[in-house]
Amino acid sequence: MKVMVIDDEPIVPKALRSLIDWESWGFEWIAPAGNGEEALMAIEEHQPELILVDCKMPIIDGLELLRIVKQRGLPIKSVILSGHDEFTYAQQAIQLGAADYLLKPPDIDQLQKVVLRIKKEWEEERKLKRQVKENLPLMRDRFLRSLLDGAQLHKAVFEEKTGYLGIPLVDGTFYTMCLQIEEHPDYPKNYGYEDQQLINFAVLNIASETLQSWPRRCLFWESQERFALMVNAAKADMEKLRHDLRQLIANLSGTLRYYATVGACFSDDSPASGVKAAWDKAKTALEYKYYTGPNEIIFIHELEWEQETFGGKPPLQTFVESAVPGEPLRMALKLGNEDQLNDWLDQFIGHFKQHEMPVQTTKVQSLQALISSSHTLGELHPQLQQDEVLTQEDIDSIWGASDIEQLGATLRRLFGKLLTLTTDMRKSGKHAVVEKTKELIGERYAQDLSLDSLAAESLLSPVYLSFLFKQVEGINLTDYLIQVRLEHAKRLLKDTPLRTYEVANQVGYADEKYFSRLFKKRVGLTPSEFRHQ
Repeated sequence: MKVMVIDDEPIVPKALRSLIDWESWGFEWIAPAGNGEEALMAIEEHQPELILVDCKMPIIDGLELLRIVKQRGLPIKSVILSGHDEFTYAQQAIQLGAADYLLKPPDIDQLQKVVLRIKKEWEEERKLKRQVKENLPLMRDRFLRSLLDGAQLHKAVFEEKTGYLGIPLVDGTFYTMCLQIEEHPDYPKNYGYEDQQLINFAVLNIASETLQSWPRRCLFWESQERFALMVNAAKADMEKLRHDLRQLIANLSGTLRYYATVGACFSDDSPASGVKAAWDKAKTALEYKYYTGPNEIIFIHELEWEQETFGGKPPLQTFVESAVPGEPLRMALKLGNEDQLNDWLDQFIGHFKQHEMPVQTTKVQSLQALISSSHTLGELHPQLQQDEVLTQEDIDSIWGASDIEQLGATLRRLFGKLLTLTTDMRKSGKHAVVEKTKELIGERYAQDLSLDSLAAESLLSPVYLSFLFKQVEGINLTDYLIQVRLEHAKRLLKDTPLRTYEVANQVGYADEKYFSRLFKKRVGLTPSEFRHQ
């Protein structure tokens, strides 16, 4: 701990230096100053942690010096030395942050006790500050996770916490995004835990560099291969944000060889209280990767019927009040995802068995789930009549179940019927758009086609076109384009003497190496092997 004496009587610092073995007490002696003005220059140069200050000095006295030190926020402990035993001086000194007030000449034993006590306090404070600094990333992570979990904070509390933790978010409109990375199929990885942590760290660094133009942002690892991103921005900034997110996806692919997909939601609420709702919607948007494939940015409000049915409580809320969550069921029906529906049914029936719930309760909750699901289908397809979705015979089969196994089998049959119904309804009327898209691909497969350009031709958003195409054809639009191109490539390899790079160019691939690798992966043979087989 560095100590400096400030006194206009030279005999005082000389005496204190000679009478006390400061080094043995753990102090570093700094040359003394004769008044407050000299002291300020010395403090700036040597940065002492403890000053012993004479109360009465020319130019700048001791109390004024303490006032300046306090105004500047300098982390300096102080002891006032005074020849005046006046309560007013002592009171002012304490108010200005002095740790003690000693009369001159100070008793050496008393001075020793005072400075050693101050040194101990200083060491404890340093230890605490060091611990806080070391734990700051953990504290920041816990705070951000609390926002995702639904923390509701007053504006003043939010600003205090974000300021202390160094989080640049402020009260105002914001975007919440769910970024998910996954292995590139052409570059499989077999990473252990430590390697995956390094990948997570690299993702955060790449994102920080890519999104530098958004100063009020924060990105952190949420779980597994998923990251949460929050950015203060206006709704009008969406296209710029989309552009930068596309660049982020490209950077992650080029640097780490990972696919990445982003689900995004704009909120005109405040991050002090509205993060959870926005995060849930961002995760819902990410679900549509099932239709679009990876490397896309999906804004929730661009999902044409999703935005109409997501607001407020989900349709299954009457049923969700039980311990089993209803959102997976709702999404399974909306997406037509059989695997997700079966997972939900396993959990739902398992919940009954685990808690040995009364027979009547299992049947009531099963019927509530079916009724809520039929309402969900009615919202998606207004032309449906409720008695078409759930008949009296269906209801009777629930009440008539003799045991939990029969109830489970009945639920699987009835929910399977709902799933088939919603899948068939979505396909009807969508063929015209899909057929037009297939015709465009058939005519222009050799050109630089993209999901965005095809969507523009259909006057639809890219996400919604992908959704329709997958619903009708059962294959991602990008996979279909690859399929068409490779079929034409196979014909050219068989029927013409064109070289591999010429074939690649004629089916829309400027990069021969990429074409050859894609051909081998999809066909099982290289272009040359296919030609000569």
